Amino acid sequence: MWPRSSPSLVAATTLLASMPSVLATSASCNSTALNTTLGLYPITVENTTVFDVAKATNRGVCDIGRYNLMADVTIIPNVGQTLVIPPEVCDPDNETCLLPNVTRTQTCINGGPRLYYTVNGDTLDIVARRLNITTASLMSDDTAYTADEVLAPGQFLKVPLCSPSECTIKPFTLEFGVYKDIADEYDTTVGQIMMLSPTYNYSTALLEGKGRPSLDLPFNCAATSTNITVLS
Repeated sequence: MWPRSSPSLVAATTLLASMPSVLATSASCNSTALNTTLGLYPITVENTTVFDVAKATNRGVCDIGRYNLMADVTIIPNVGQTLVIPPEVCDPDNETCLLPNVTRTQTCINGGPRLYYTVNGDTLDIVARRLNITTASLMSDDTAYTADEVLAPGQFLKVPLCSPSECTIKPFTLEFGVYKDIADEYDTTVGQIMMLSPTYNYSTALLEGKGRPSLDLPFNCAATSTNITVLS
């Protein structure tokens, strides 16, 4: 059995067995043999990623991300955190929650905020992908980091702003899913949502039956002129 993390969490679920079931695949999947219980996975080793947890438990990384209401599955959990492990399915999802690594041309964000708070596993390239801007635009003269150098968590990065531009901001409740789901729905970016709630990472509210996290949502972010200046 996996170690227990807290009485309140354990009371709400049955811990999964330490030996996971055979990896489910849609081609040859016996749904009656799936482990359909909710489980807990305590993070006890530094730099354990959500991808590591998904592999160890035979779950989809996106399924884990959505059950834990994660900001982004690429954020590395801290030791001491406990993730909810969803029921096993025949078609584990390892793709739909990931930001596509496409060519980015924007050199600034519309509306703001100004400062990005770094989290575990961040690099300038990862941050730029979350903001849908070029990596080079974050590599200003006073930034000594390379694109793929891992940044220490808890730092503020100054993000270039498009001026003039604006966003509408409203409170929202993350009922289910990850930030990418919300960003796709409202045509905003994962990074800008993170910037408005910089210390939020994930929640076990689905397992505990508690209220879902309330966050701020930037949307309708757009330039207000055709003549744009980049505030670096």
